Amino acid sequence: MENEKNRKYWVFAPGESGDHWNDCINNGLMLVGWDEIYDLNQYEDKNAIDKALKEAYPKESNSYRKNDVCTLWYMCKEIQIGDVVYARIGLSQIVGRGIVTSDYRYDEDRIDFCNVREIKWTHIGNWPASELSMPTIIPKNGDWVKEMERTITLLKSDKSMLDDIKKYTILLHQKKNLILQGAPGTGKTYNTAAIALSALGIEDVDFADHTAVMKRYEMLLGKKIFFTTFHQSMDYEDFVEGLKPHILQDENGANVGVSYEPEDGIFKRACSAVDTDETKDIVKCIDLYLNSIKGYENRKEIPTITGKSSLYVWWKEGNSTISVRSVNSTSDKGDDYSPSPLNIEKVKNQAIDEGEENNWRQYANAIINAVKKEYMSQENKPVVLIIDEINRGNISKIFGELITLIEVDKRDKGVHPIDVMLPYTKSWFRVPSNLYIIGTMNTTDRSTGTLDYALRRRFAFVTLKSNPAVIESHYDKLGDQGLKSIACALFDDIKIFIEDPKHLCGDLSIDDLMVGHSYFMAKTEEELRDKMEYEILPLINEYINDGILNVDKKEKNDAFEAWRDLKTIVTAKPQV
Repeated sequence: MENEKNRKYWVFAPGESGDHWNDCINNGLMLVGWDEIYDLNQYEDKNAIDKALKEAYPKESNSYRKNDVCTLWYMCKEIQIGDVVYARIGLSQIVGRGIVTSDYRYDEDRIDFCNVREIKWTHIGNWPASELSMPTIIPKNGDWVKEMERTITLLKSDKSMLDDIKKYTILLHQKKNLILQGAPGTGKTYNTAAIALSALGIEDVDFADHTAVMKRYEMLLGKKIFFTTFHQSMDYEDFVEGLKPHILQDENGANVGVSYEPEDGIFKRACSAVDTDETKDIVKCIDLYLNSIKGYENRKEIPTITGKSSLYVWWKEGNSTISVRSVNSTSDKGDDYSPSPLNIEKVKNQAIDEGEENNWRQYANAIINAVKKEYMSQENKPVVLIIDEINRGNISKIFGELITLIEVDKRDKGVHPIDVMLPYTKSWFRVPSNLYIIGTMNTTDRSTGTLDYALRRRFAFVTLKSNPAVIESHYDKLGDQGLKSIACALFDDIKIFIEDPKHLCGDLSIDDLMVGHSYFMAKTEEELRDKMEYEILPLINEYINDGILNVDKKEKNDAFEAWRDLKTIVTAKPQV
């Protein structure tokens, strides 16, 4: 019986020869040599084994090692039923993982390697022993074991997914702009989150753990990861910058009017985040800045957002506002009079995107930028901008002249960097090289064909396919082989139905149309029925109604009736 709570982990070397390792596999054993000292139970401690080895093998004393004593002692006395054993070949290769199922015995019937433990080999293969240092024989329950357990027990579909994430991350770093395309349910949203984390250089999250990925993703959203969805009414003013209305309030909080001020869109905010070191608390930095401008005599001159003019800023200790005045203005009320006081709390909220300074938002931005420049290092850290449904927007209308600037060589560290003057702030702008853009698009969407060719040239395209191995892994984790059999059979049946030459028409392929694997992944049979009724069948029905699939009414009704009952239809595989 496996002892989960007190389980220990061991590494042993079944020799460099394949014959010894094959012996272990074929007979379900862990085998150790030094047979001439016989049954290890007769020895009271390691010293006794040490003495016996030297007497039995006097000619080999020069090759005798301390680890050999440890091996025999652990084999006999310390390894327990339920412990995990790794088999290694050389110093960097793991070839097996197993669970100890018996006590130690000395098997006199064996010709050699008579020190025996029975093992249930759970994994046999070939794995690198991680980049961490590899233990020899001693039990090891730390980082090495955690890494090897994850590596060896990783499901095939998970390993494939991890390899894909690594591949797509390299592609994104090279191209800067990447689009994930595929049919609904093929994992575009999940893969986007994982690739975004990978592109940011995050290594302390298990990318095979969906919950862990999304938790870290949420933590970085709005800081190092920005998300938007394109749609027909979205434009340049939403994406880059535009004039937005702001309600003016008096000191009592009453509305006194409306002003229109330039406001950054999500693309410009993402570009700005590249140069901000988020390890420092902006609110604390604002407090430090206030102390540095305490009193009119310590005022500082800072640029406005446009850079065309300057402001004086100072703070009178005890006040809840920051005093601000244009360097070009004068007042009969004295030099220390401020016609535009900024509420400190509102400035802080604006700095952390939890509110804004209602009356003087642009002045607040100028102060926030001054604080960042003085206290927060410019480290050019990477940022990811995710654009969902990228094909549904009017690309020319949204990107404007910036469509040129997102190319690799046109960015700030490219070989041909380009600056443009933005229309509202009149400030010069260029796209940072450390901004990575990930778009997603549904290949079955009719608007896919209208995707701007200028955008196509600037993005690398990756097609995510519907993968039955993911379905298998899902049910393997649940431990429900019956539901796995039903779901996989339905997947295969629907695929055959869609790719039948009599049904498939137009230029869309099975990879564009096949219902995504996520639709077949459920926790119960009832949930699978609901997915079939309310998600899969409506999607296929839409294909038929749109003329993407050519299916007559009777064939459709027969297929839908069977699938609703989680049964397959008798469909011959199409001839290739």
